[in-house]
Amino acid sequence: MLGVMLFALLTPPFGLRAYLEARAQDQAQAARVISSFGRPVGALLRLPVTARGFAQAPRSPLDGIRGKGSWLMIFDGDWNDPDADRAAAIVDSAVGADLSHLYIRVADSTHHFYGTSALQDLLPIAHAHGLSIIGWIEPMLDDPTADTADALAAAQFEEQGQRLDGLALTIEGNSTSDPNVGQYLSGIRGGIAGMNGLGDRYLLIASTLPIPYDHPGYAYATMSRYCQAFAPMVYWRATGLPQYSGADGARAYVTQVFQQFRDPGVNPFNRPLTITAQTYDAAPEYGTPGAPPPDEIVTSMDVTRAQGGISWSYYRLANADNGVTGEEQQAITAYPFWQRYRGGGIAAKALIALPDQPVAY
Repeated sequence: MLGVMLFALLTPPFGLRAYLEARAQDQAQAARVISSFGRPVGALLRLPVTARGFAQAPRSPLDGIRGKGSWLMIFDGDWNDPDADRAAAIVDSAVGADLSHLYIRVADSTHHFYGTSALQDLLPIAHAHGLSIIGWIEPMLDDPTADTADALAAAQFEEQGQRLDGLALTIEGNSTSDPNVGQYLSGIRGGIAGMNGLGDRYLLIASTLPIPYDHPGYAYATMSRYCQAFAPMVYWRATGLPQYSGADGARAYVTQVFQQFRDPGVNPFNRPLTITAQTYDAAPEYGTPGAPPPDEIVTSMDVTRAQGGISWSYYRLANADNGVTGEEQQAITAYPFWQRYRGGGIAAKALIALPDQPVAY
């Protein structure tokens, strides 16, 4: 744990997430992580009759992440037994928050694919009520073949005819450059010994560091080749820089992210962005103290839409110390980011990807 804490201190703004996740996993045996949105585990499902229908095979792979989403951390050992009430509470909260998709952590390099129990409970009920479920994986890529096997196992898991709607691959482990990243992604697409690949249409989302120009050697171009979308972790307050606080600061940071991902050297296949925004207090990682207030949250959504982002999601820890605040959740719920929106549509300067464009490799 001391080593993880040191890593957190030396690599802001993302090292703290590794520390916090490790701490949360240590605590998981003592107290299970509760519902992603703060509802009690035993909450009764009270879904509105207007819940949007779900198509298991959407016309475009990107349909699985259009709208608003949230990231839910489930660790190995946290969901070992069937728990329909817990799944119902998560889905109830997500539908109530007007979300279209959830990212569920289901695998990492240490524990491999451990998310079967959670997915058995979540996939059928989420799909029945209009929610896409994206498998969230955190590979270290010391052994790309082993990490590939974890991703393939997660994608091919099936419960009552339901499968994940895509994979989000968080590339911030020990190896973030080629050849490891390319070996990993090509194995997911094309297969490895004893396991079939997912082909060129299965939704892969590259969850990445947000500012490409600050990370030379990071395999952005390879991710652009194999993944249909980027989901940069746009944690503006985690920078600790005063110019990125307040609504104007959030606007400047999110805009900078879009500008750099338009660089053909970074994103040669012009993949669209889905922004992963900050809703947690970054003070422990020497960021600007305080969870982002509602005006910053709304601004990040406004800029994402104006810049052509296909969707928006928020990262939070499922515990009381770093959870989303009530004001933040209200702002997220009220924002009409997906089908309800009737405005002018995506801006002309949007990143362009044809709806049915497969990856090229």
